[in-house]
Amino acid sequence: MNDENARYRRALRSAEELFKKIGFRAVTMQLVAREANVAKATLYSYFKNKDELYLAVCGRMADILRGAVETALAKPRASLDGRLADAVIAKQQPIFALVRGSAHAAELFSYTHSLAGEIFAELDQAILRMLRGAMADDAQLAPQAAQLARTLYFGSGELARRSATAAEMEADLGAFAAAYLTGVRALARKNNPAPRARSAPRGASRTRAVKR
Repeated sequence: MNDENARYRRALRSAEELFKKIGFRAVTMQLVAREANVAKATLYSYFKNKDELYLAVCGRMADILRGAVETALAKPRASLDGRLADAVIAKQQPIFALVRGSAHAAELFSYTHSLAGEIFAELDQAILRMLRGAMADDAQLAPQAAQLARTLYFGSGELARRSATAAEMEADLGAFAAAYLTGVRALARKNNPAPRARSAPRGASRTRAVKR
Protein backbone atom coordinates (compact mmCIF):
# COMPACT_ATOMS: atom_id res chain seq x y z
CA MET A 1 0.00 0.00 0.00
CA ASN A 2 1.53 3.35 -1.02
CA ASP A 3 1.57 6.44 1.20
CA GLU A 4 -1.27 8.14 -0.69
CA ASN A 5 -3.54 5.16 -0.35
CA ALA A 6 -2.63 4.82 3.32
CA ARG A 7 -3.54 8.46 3.98
CA TYR A 8 -6.87 8.05 2.19
CA ARG A 9 -7.77 4.97 4.22
CA ARG A 10 -6.65 6.65 7.44
CA ALA A 11 -8.87 9.63 6.68
CA LEU A 12 -11.87 7.35 6.09
CA ARG A 13 -11.33 5.39 9.29
CA SER A 14 -10.81 8.56 11.32
CA ALA A 15 -13.96 10.13 9.88
CA GLU A 16 -15.98 7.00 10.65
CA GLU A 17 -14.84 6.99 14.29
CA LEU A 18 -15.55 10.70 14.67
CA PHE A 19 -19.04 10.38 13.20
CA LYS A 20 -19.80 7.63 15.70
CA LYS A 21 -18.19 9.49 18.61
CA ILE A 22 -19.57 13.02 18.22
CA GLY A 23 -22.22 12.80 15.50
CA PHE A 24 -22.51 14.11 11.96
CA ARG A 25 -23.17 17.78 12.77
CA ALA A 26 -20.21 18.13 15.12
CA VAL A 27 -17.65 16.71 12.70
CA THR A 28 -15.67 19.17 10.59
CA MET A 29 -13.17 18.59 7.82
CA GLN A 30 -10.50 20.25 9.94
CA LEU A 31 -11.20 17.88 12.82
CA VAL A 32 -10.99 14.84 10.53
CA ALA A 33 -7.71 16.08 9.04
CA ARG A 34 -6.21 16.56 12.50
CA GLU A 35 -7.45 13.17 13.74
CA ALA A 36 -6.12 11.40 10.62
CA ASN A 37 -2.83 13.30 10.74
CA VAL A 38 -3.19 14.55 7.18
CA ALA A 39 -3.08 18.08 5.83
CA LYS A 40 -6.45 19.76 5.45
CA ALA A 41 -5.64 20.44 1.79
CA THR A 42 -4.92 16.75 1.32
CA LEU A 43 -8.28 15.82 2.81
CA TYR A 44 -10.04 18.26 0.47
CA SER A 45 -8.22 16.70 -2.45
CA TYR A 46 -9.97 13.44 -1.57
CA PHE A 47 -13.40 14.83 -0.65
CA LYS A 48 -14.78 18.23 -1.64
CA ASN A 49 -16.91 18.54 1.53
CA LYS A 50 -18.20 16.70 4.57
CA ASP A 51 -21.19 15.25 2.72
CA GLU A 52 -18.90 13.61 0.19
CA LEU A 53 -16.72 12.29 3.01
CA TYR A 54 -19.77 10.81 4.73
CA LEU A 55 -20.82 9.15 1.47
CA ALA A 56 -17.39 7.54 1.24
CA VAL A 57 -17.68 6.30 4.83
CA CYS A 58 -21.11 4.82 4.01
CA GLY A 59 -19.73 3.23 0.86
CA ARG A 60 -16.96 1.60 2.87
CA MET A 61 -19.51 0.27 5.38
CA ALA A 62 -21.67 -1.12 2.56
CA ASP A 63 -18.63 -2.93 1.13
CA ILE A 64 -17.88 -4.43 4.57
CA LEU A 65 -21.46 -5.64 4.98
CA ARG A 66 -21.54 -7.13 1.48
CA GLY A 67 -18.27 -8.94 2.13
CA ALA A 68 -19.54 -10.31 5.45
CA VAL A 69 -22.62 -11.78 3.77
CA GLU A 70 -20.54 -13.28 0.93
CA THR A 71 -18.19 -14.90 3.46
CA ALA A 72 -21.09 -16.38 5.44
CA LEU A 73 -22.71 -17.85 2.34
CA ALA A 74 -19.42 -19.37 1.19
CA LYS A 75 -18.66 -21.27 4.41
CA PRO A 76 -17.44 -24.78 3.57
CA ARG A 77 -19.10 -27.84 5.11
CA ALA A 78 -22.04 -25.78 6.42
CA SER A 79 -25.64 -26.58 5.55
CA LEU A 80 -27.51 -24.20 3.27
CA ASP A 81 -29.94 -23.25 6.04
CA GLY A 82 -27.03 -22.59 8.39
CA ARG A 83 -25.29 -20.41 5.81
CA LEU A 84 -28.46 -18.41 5.18
CA ALA A 85 -28.87 -17.80 8.91
CA ASP A 86 -25.21 -16.79 9.25
CA ALA A 87 -25.60 -14.41 6.31
CA VAL A 88 -28.43 -12.38 7.84
CA ILE A 89 -26.65 -12.34 11.20
CA ALA A 90 -23.44 -11.11 9.52
CA LYS A 91 -25.39 -8.27 7.90
CA GLN A 92 -26.97 -7.15 11.18
CA GLN A 93 -23.97 -7.44 13.54
CA PRO A 94 -22.14 -4.21 12.54
CA ILE A 95 -25.39 -2.24 12.40
CA PHE A 96 -26.38 -3.49 15.85
CA ALA A 97 -22.94 -2.53 17.19
CA LEU A 98 -23.35 0.99 15.78
CA VAL A 99 -26.83 1.44 17.22
CA ARG A 100 -25.79 0.26 20.68
CA GLY A 101 -22.30 1.77 20.60
CA SER A 102 -23.00 5.34 19.49
CA ALA A 103 -25.11 7.93 21.26
CA HIS A 104 -25.52 9.57 17.85
CA ALA A 105 -26.93 6.55 16.01
CA ALA A 106 -30.33 8.16 15.35
CA GLU A 107 -28.67 11.25 13.88
CA LEU A 108 -26.35 9.14 11.75
CA PHE A 109 -29.20 7.03 10.40
CA SER A 110 -31.09 10.21 9.52
CA TYR A 111 -28.16 11.51 7.48
CA THR A 112 -27.56 8.07 6.03
CA HIS A 113 -31.13 8.02 4.75
CA SER A 114 -30.93 11.51 3.22
CA LEU A 115 -27.38 11.36 1.85
CA ALA A 116 -26.60 7.69 1.28
CA GLY A 117 -29.98 6.08 0.80
CA GLU A 118 -29.07 4.91 -2.69
CA ILE A 119 -25.90 3.18 -1.46
CA PHE A 120 -27.80 1.07 1.04
CA ALA A 121 -30.73 0.44 -1.31
CA GLU A 122 -28.19 -1.04 -3.75
CA LEU A 123 -26.69 -3.05 -0.89
CA ASP A 124 -30.12 -4.49 -0.05
CA GLN A 125 -30.61 -5.57 -3.66
CA ALA A 126 -27.12 -7.08 -3.83
CA ILE A 127 -27.71 -9.13 -0.67
CA LEU A 128 -31.13 -10.27 -1.89
CA ARG A 129 -29.48 -11.48 -5.11
CA MET A 130 -26.91 -13.40 -3.08
CA LEU A 131 -29.59 -15.03 -0.93
CA ARG A 132 -31.64 -15.97 -4.00
CA GLY A 133 -28.54 -17.36 -5.67
CA ALA A 134 -27.76 -19.52 -2.64
CA MET A 135 -31.29 -20.95 -2.76
CA ALA A 136 -31.29 -21.53 -6.52
CA ASP A 137 -29.94 -25.09 -6.42
CA ASP A 138 -32.20 -26.24 -3.59
CA ALA A 139 -35.31 -28.00 -4.93
CA GLN A 140 -37.48 -26.99 -1.97
CA LEU A 141 -36.44 -23.33 -1.79
CA ALA A 142 -35.75 -22.44 -5.43
CA PRO A 143 -39.39 -22.10 -6.62
CA GLN A 144 -40.04 -19.26 -4.15
CA ALA A 145 -36.48 -18.01 -3.72
CA ALA A 146 -37.29 -14.33 -4.35
CA GLN A 147 -40.06 -14.19 -1.76
CA LEU A 148 -38.15 -16.32 0.74
CA ALA A 149 -35.07 -14.12 0.45
CA ARG A 150 -37.08 -10.94 1.07
CA THR A 151 -38.88 -12.37 4.10
CA LEU A 152 -35.69 -13.77 5.60
CA TYR A 153 -33.70 -10.59 4.98
CA PHE A 154 -36.17 -7.88 5.97
CA GLY A 155 -37.73 -9.96 8.74
CA SER A 156 -34.33 -10.49 10.37
CA GLY A 157 -33.66 -6.75 10.22
CA GLU A 158 -36.85 -5.93 12.08
CA LEU A 159 -36.12 -8.62 14.68
CA ALA A 160 -32.55 -7.37 15.19
CA ARG A 161 -33.82 -3.88 16.02
CA ARG A 162 -35.87 -5.34 18.88
CA SER A 163 -33.01 -7.30 20.46
CA ALA A 164 -31.47 -6.01 23.67
CA THR A 165 -27.95 -7.44 23.33
CA ALA A 166 -25.69 -8.73 20.57
CA ALA A 167 -25.94 -12.28 21.93
CA GLU A 168 -29.72 -12.07 22.02
CA MET A 169 -29.78 -10.66 18.51
CA GLU A 170 -27.68 -13.52 17.14
CA ALA A 171 -29.78 -16.13 18.97
CA ASP A 172 -33.04 -14.55 17.83
CA LEU A 173 -31.98 -14.33 14.18
CA GLY A 174 -30.63 -17.88 14.21
CA ALA A 175 -33.88 -19.20 15.67
CA PHE A 176 -35.98 -17.15 13.25
CA ALA A 177 -34.08 -18.36 10.20
CA ALA A 178 -34.15 -21.99 11.37
CA ALA A 179 -37.89 -21.96 12.13
CA TYR A 180 -38.76 -20.14 8.93
CA LEU A 181 -36.73 -22.37 6.62
CA THR A 182 -37.87 -25.54 8.41
CA GLY A 183 -41.47 -24.46 7.91
CA VAL A 184 -40.89 -23.71 4.23
CA ARG A 185 -39.34 -27.13 3.71
CA ALA A 186 -42.16 -28.91 5.54
CA LEU A 187 -44.74 -27.13 3.39
CA ALA A 188 -42.79 -28.00 0.23
CA ARG A 189 -42.77 -31.70 1.20
CA LYS A 190 -46.51 -31.59 1.91
CA ASN A 191 -47.34 -29.94 -1.41
CA ASN A 192 -44.90 -32.05 -3.43
CA PRO A 193 -44.65 -35.45 -1.72
CA ALA A 194 -41.92 -37.77 -2.91
CA PRO A 195 -43.24 -40.51 -5.20
CA ARG A 196 -43.76 -43.83 -3.43
CA ALA A 197 -41.83 -46.87 -4.57
CA ARG A 198 -43.93 -49.05 -6.87
CA SER A 199 -44.90 -52.33 -5.25
CA ALA A 200 -44.97 -55.57 -7.21
CA PRO A 201 -48.40 -56.54 -8.57
CA ARG A 202 -50.36 -58.87 -6.30
CA GLY A 203 -49.58 -62.48 -7.10
CA ALA A 204 -46.39 -61.67 -9.03
CA SER A 205 -44.13 -63.36 -6.48
CA ARG A 206 -46.33 -66.44 -6.46
CA THR A 207 -46.29 -66.63 -10.26
CA ARG A 208 -42.49 -66.46 -10.37
CA ALA A 209 -42.31 -69.21 -7.76
CA VAL A 210 -44.59 -71.50 -9.80
CA LYS A 211 -42.49 -71.00 -12.96
CA ARG A 212 -39.41 -72.16 -11.10
